[in-house]
Amino acid sequence: MRRWRWPALAPPATGGNRVHGPSLLAASPCVRLELSEIVAYPSGMQLLLALTATDISAQIACHETRALTDRNDFSAHWSYLTVQIGVDDLHGEADPYCPVTTAAGSGTTTFYRTVPGYWIRTPTSGVVTLTAAWPLIGLEPITTTLGVATVVE
Repeated sequence: MRRWRWPALAPPATGGNRVHGPSLLAASPCVRLELSEIVAYPSGMQLLLALTATDISAQIACHETRALTDRNDFSAHWSYLTVQIGVDDLHGEADPYCPVTTAAGSGTTTFYRTVPGYWIRTPTSGVVTLTAAWPLIGLEPITTTLGVATVVE
């Protein structure tokens, strides 16, 4: 397999069909990761994830993340949900496009949710391998292999 970095590209505005989802990928008392759906388009596939953290995991997530307005700013260490995607002979880290993040906290209740989307090419094998992790908040690497339809109507 060749190393690859999936760029942060958005899918087409119309024309997709859901081919997989939703499914639970990981769950612990404070962290939950779901594959919301995979949508197939003639030019590729969109993967939508949803990560929800509560309590101490949410507090850490809120502290660790920031908007990436300056990717050359190395003045601090930041962490995020990392996603590796394998399709046919390509395998590598995926950059999300426009992740929607919600964070709230009041008293003892803290909540963090991010819904990143990823754009990949359509696998000729019909198989997508997904590995997601954010060890700092309690999500150890989880790998799942997904069978997806490759025909778009």
